Amino acid sequence: MAKSNKKSVRLPEHIVPKRYKITLAPDLKKFNFTGEVEILLELQKAIKEITLHAAELKITSATLHHATGKHESKNISYDEKLETITLSFGKTIQVKEAKLNLKFSGILNDKMRGFYKSKYGMEGREEYLAVTQFESTDARRAFPSFDEPAKKAVFDVSLIVPQDHTVISNTIEREVTEHKPGLKIVKFESTPKMSTYLLAFIVGKFEHIEVKAKRTLVRVFTTPGKKHQAQFALQTAKKCLEFYEDYFGIPYPLPSLDLIAIPDFAAGAMENWGAITYRETAILVDPKLTSTANKQWVALVIAHELAHMWFGNLVTMEWWTHLWLNEGFASYIEYLAVDRIFPKWHIWTQFVYMDHAKALELDGLKSTHPIEVPVHHPAEISEIFDTVSYSKGASIIRMLASFLGAKNFQKGLQNYLKKHQYENTTTLDLWVALEETSGKKVRQIMKNWTSKPGYPLINVLEKKNNLKLTQSRFFPSPLSAKSTKDKTLWSIPLDSYLFSTRSFSIPKPNSLIKLNRGETSFVRIQYPSSLLKKLSKPIKEKTLGPEDRFGLVRDVLVLSQAGKNSIVDYLKLVHSYKNEDNYIVWTEIASGLQAIGNLIYGSSFYESYKTFCRKVFKPIAMRVGWNKKPNESHFQTLLRSIVLYGLGANGDGDVIKTAQELFKKAMSGKLELDSDLRGVVYNLVAKNGGEKEYGMFKGMYFKTLFQEEKDRILRALCSFENEKLLSKTLEFAFSDKTRAQDRFKAVRFVWANPKGRDLAWNFVKANWESISRTFGGGHLYSRFIEPASYFVDGKKAIEIENFFKKNSSEGLQKTIAQVTEKIRTNSLWIKRDKNKLSTYLR
Repeated sequence: MAKSNKKSVRLPEHIVPKRYKITLAPDLKKFNFTGEVEILLELQKAIKEITLHAAELKITSATLHHATGKHESKNISYDEKLETITLSFGKTIQVKEAKLNLKFSGILNDKMRGFYKSKYGMEGREEYLAVTQFESTDARRAFPSFDEPAKKAVFDVSLIVPQDHTVISNTIEREVTEHKPGLKIVKFESTPKMSTYLLAFIVGKFEHIEVKAKRTLVRVFTTPGKKHQAQFALQTAKKCLEFYEDYFGIPYPLPSLDLIAIPDFAAGAMENWGAITYRETAILVDPKLTSTANKQWVALVIAHELAHMWFGNLVTMEWWTHLWLNEGFASYIEYLAVDRIFPKWHIWTQFVYMDHAKALELDGLKSTHPIEVPVHHPAEISEIFDTVSYSKGASIIRMLASFLGAKNFQKGLQNYLKKHQYENTTTLDLWVALEETSGKKVRQIMKNWTSKPGYPLINVLEKKNNLKLTQSRFFPSPLSAKSTKDKTLWSIPLDSYLFSTRSFSIPKPNSLIKLNRGETSFVRIQYPSSLLKKLSKPIKEKTLGPEDRFGLVRDVLVLSQAGKNSIVDYLKLVHSYKNEDNYIVWTEIASGLQAIGNLIYGSSFYESYKTFCRKVFKPIAMRVGWNKKPNESHFQTLLRSIVLYGLGANGDGDVIKTAQELFKKAMSGKLELDSDLRGVVYNLVAKNGGEKEYGMFKGMYFKTLFQEEKDRILRALCSFENEKLLSKTLEFAFSDKTRAQDRFKAVRFVWANPKGRDLAWNFVKANWESISRTFGGGHLYSRFIEPASYFVDGKKAIEIENFFKKNSSEGLQKTIAQVTEKIRTNSLWIKRDKNKLSTYLR
């Protein structure tokens, strides 16, 4: 985009919206809507025209009411690229308050953004909902607005809907009256002062359950027949709300908090103030069908969205550059809430796997971006809803909270929220608040963590009486390291030290030498082989905590990718974990072994490698077994499917046979499969199955009404090793028999299947026009390209780059750069280590 355009994307500052009165009438048969909006404006200087946002709307009239009289717009011009309309009034209108009245019409689209339609089945017929999803820049698709986070205003919402439909918005209903026969008009209480992207309205046939949390009414809405699956969400939301009110020291400001399960939803959830919308799998829990892992995910998503009621909604980032203030904080604080509500889940231990490690992986790339990244056009904004904004943001906050201490950190957050409530902020405002309460130089310490890309690798050199630590930016590819002369120095809180220079010496500890205890700092550590050998004993004896055992095995693998050791060093270290029984450590080992398997698939020594993997998984799989033990721990339950699948996927005949027998009994009605075993059983049956099993899974998909079970079955349909069946799966996923929200999953799972790599890429190329039309500009767009990183041939990187030079890719530039960098890194890695690995396995 040209420089001049980038500068002109923001709306003029001298026109300030104060209040919107919105009336909308959606038609769920014709899939369109009409509307009127009155916007109270403060004109801070004389104007001749007004520019505001509108996309895919037709403006039928525009009138400005001012002290000088009524002014009709003489000309309405549309800028489709900037998604704005400009209203020209033909004369100068002086500084004063004014009311802008607009009438308009639009469509209920099928793109899961703006104001859109969502379909569900009820008593054998199709029904539709009208739903909104406005973050980041799609309120403009529902009504003309000043659609920027800093243009906060109060909203009065009214909807005209059929008498038998429920309407949900950010606040509670104020008045319901008959509009005309068959229709009612529902008026809602005024919202607090807030940003446009947080507004919501949902129309359809719903049922709900409710509970009181102190003075707040908490409700969960579902489509008919599903409210029995909302009980877990209701109780979790109640406890979260009470926890946050206490932790932040500020009462939730609305009288109600609604959580709404939406059948078609692009993201996991959306934090509309008082009316949080969710994908069904992120909110509904069925006692028989929900796995422990998914139940945990539901709790985390609910805690994440409720955290936004303060971080994001009450205090909002000034512009999308500071998105991480919303998402990084919610991604951190969700763990605080879940840990309080479910202490036996050990959720903070899982943080290092679910957020910290994922952020290290993406942020190591040369093509990463700083946490604070300048963004302009809406297509650029959607790209930064990524692992850097969420998980790196959460990880550096966890590091800072540990450095400042829990009480100082909490007090700083409370002061920040109280000072800036109903306003907009930048990162600097938060650092100032934390500095004031802690007395530490937060701005200085955190500057490079948010303003610079990447993170440090700390190289450890063992000397007689001390350890010399040297920091430099980490890259997973030696090529990136050579071509990027990055001299960034980070201020690193490391154990009890603050490390801000290039090199730093510390006394050699008397006991075991493991730096970054608890994996608290956002760094990787490179140990010399002499120290790594010393660490093998505390790994075997588990005198190191699970986070530390996790971090060691994770970093040794990635350092082999970076050319600082070899895959063989990693496999030797894995032997030290033969007594390991912790869930997160096994997720990392399983993930690492699978990554190596992906690199060498089809090689002459691939079967030897699978034999090695079976030896790794066999002891733990035998200890855990197929059956749950009485009162077993949360981690034991989560561990079972990881290790059984790891053993079965590498060809263990006994595990495959047991999975097939369990599936056969379940299909004949002799057994109800445990929800925690369904994933591993389905995937192993599919991986070793053919046409017959494929047909059975297809039948199961149509039979179940529960979306989590549909997701499991879809994954199984992507796990077959017959390319014709995988091709059928991709066609099925893009048909009207499945939801558009799930298409990216089929692409991802088939691409992850070594038998389906080329198939998935060819399918994406053939269907790219359709993918762009439906998902372009939305949060799911990049998900269709991300799994290309499973490729290990550098030629594929060139092929991908050439394809997107000729085909639409607006908003995908970062993703394409990251994917192609990963492919080249894989290619270099296996070329370098292939012979060593082959020799070791022989």
